[in-house]
Amino acid sequence: MFGKKNEITLSVGGMQCERCAARVKDALEAIGCRANVSLADGTAKIKYPAAVTREKLVETVEALGFKVNG
Repeated sequence: MFGKKNEITLSVGGMQCERCAARVKDALEAIGCRANVSLADGTAKIKYPAAVTREKLVETVEALGFKVNG
């Protein structure tokens, strides 16, 4: 289901606490992804199914009020 090519690290701006990181992780997992979100690094390392696009990942994170950089 998750191939090597279906992995991405997004830079997430605006996370200020562990709850912010948990919200991002929960939202990504709700669309079928596996996510490791680091508040310290400001990143979300994501494994996603083929049916999910990069645009969907960005949209999901930004819908929470955070900014995806790059």
